[in-house]
Amino acid sequence: MLLVETWLKEEGAATLIEACPPNYKFYQSIRDNKRGGGIAVIFSDKLSCNEINLGTFTSFEYLAIKVKTDHSLLLITLYRPPKSSPTFLSDFSTLVSAVLTNYDRIIITGDFNIHVNKSGDSNGKDLLNTLDGFGLRQYVTEATHQLGNTLDLVISQPANINNISVSDIAISDHYCVLFEFPFTIHSNRETGATHKRCINESAQQKITKLISSRDLLNGHKSLDEMVAGFNSNLKEILDEVAPLKTKHSSRVKTSPWINESVREKKRQCRAAERAWRKSKLDSHL
Repeated sequence: MLLVETWLKEEGAATLIEACPPNYKFYQSIRDNKRGGGIAVIFSDKLSCNEINLGTFTSFEYLAIKVKTDHSLLLITLYRPPKSSPTFLSDFSTLVSAVLTNYDRIIITGDFNIHVNKSGDSNGKDLLNTLDGFGLRQYVTEATHQLGNTLDLVISQPANINNISVSDIAISDHYCVLFEFPFTIHSNRETGATHKRCINESAQQKITKLISSRDLLNGHKSLDEMVAGFNSNLKEILDEVAPLKTKHSSRVKTSPWINESVREKKRQCRAAERAWRKSKLDSHL
């Protein structure tokens, strides 16, 4: 659940704790020294999530959450105040450019307070052109505000978002935007198992006593039968005295090939792709 304009301060954590269903956690971002604003993200504790700092921007508030999935996923919830800021598109482009080089998938949601539904709105056109330059898509096509405008957006790469819908749940002048994003919960740990027997001095004495009291060869005549009988009887004794125990373990997997050089190449590739999308010139291919 992605919430904007929570109007919560530090003490508002108690409100979020009460709002969380069982086995859910939350992150929040508060607006310092001013009324209003605030962002919160509520998520299942089955997900491995971490808050990420992407820098400070004066034209909007945001909360960035890294989710461990089958692909690197970054979820950004953003709130742009209604008062126009001339630096918004520049700040927003800086943010998007930085995250696209480090994450396979990104989802940006929130209240942008920009009328993307109005073809004559210059801010709306500039935002959509910026998204197109990054190869991103804005998915919401219905009104998300009681005055009939589309202000609350869901942005991601093409084909990432499914079953998007808008619902008036009658608790705000903004509507609730619902969508599905399929992914597989991923752990960066490899699991394994080891099998051991605990054979101490006491166990050795018991094994020796049992071996001496049994006919391990079982009266077999051929060599193969004697070997098979000996192994079978010895295993029975071991299982009786020192049964096999299994211990499960895990270790963190690493990705040593992702270094600063690779990240810089990805940034250059993204910049070249944006230049080509804007100019369509062969020289930018």
